[in-house]
Amino acid sequence: MAASWLLKRWCSTAATETTKGTRWQRLVNSRAGVWCRSLLGDYKEACREAVLGARERPLKASVYLGLLGGMYACYYSNPDDASFETSLLETSNRLALLSPWIRRGTSDGHVQTLVKLRNEGRLRYASLGIASLTYYTDYDSESSLYEARCSAISVPWAELPKRVLDVGFAGRWWVLDHKMKDFDINEEEFKHLPPALVAAVPASPQITERNERLHQESWKAVVMEDESNELDDMDTTVKETESNALYKAQTS
Repeated sequence: MAASWLLKRWCSTAATETTKGTRWQRLVNSRAGVWCRSLLGDYKEACREAVLGARERPLKASVYLGLLGGMYACYYSNPDDASFETSLLETSNRLALLSPWIRRGTSDGHVQTLVKLRNEGRLRYASLGIASLTYYTDYDSESSLYEARCSAISVPWAELPKRVLDVGFAGRWWVLDHKMKDFDINEEEFKHLPPALVAAVPASPQITERNERLHQESWKAVVMEDESNELDDMDTTVKETESNALYKAQTS
């Protein structure tokens, strides 16, 4: 009884293995299997040719590797919309610490425009892989107006260059950084100066350093000398004066 059961079990296992092997061979010889084998062969040949070409032309291979590495670095450091919002809030806070009479008009106007568009929900962000763009739209993304939802009357992509507000590349937003240059210098204050002051030569570094040192010393505490020492000095001076006068009288 047991021997017959083992024989049937062995025969069924052998039949299953034969069926599996047949199915695998059919899969390998099918159109999909032939296509996959040819694809793997093409990739293998391409990799072999790339290695041989790099050995024959190392300079060209180095240039290609450098370009690929640069593109990966740009992709890795590509700023996102959160970084733009963070930079915008930081620059807005830096301008808020200054008086309106000191702020540069270009910096203040650009930041105020961006903050207004952000509060209205009209700022958009687009990633290009190695760079990013920030542009504005006419309506909020959650607006239910017909003009905002209808695709037939939406703004065409040809007008996108006119709506670009900033370009992000290599971890920076270049337009915002450029607008914030010398943000604490109001150029409007210098337009009404006399020609003599406008043409004045700026102070040399030595004079500037001396003025800064004198300004720092002006904030130091005043040291008062002891009054007793001053009285002693005065008594000594009076005695010397009397002795000199007496000597002159005796001599004469």
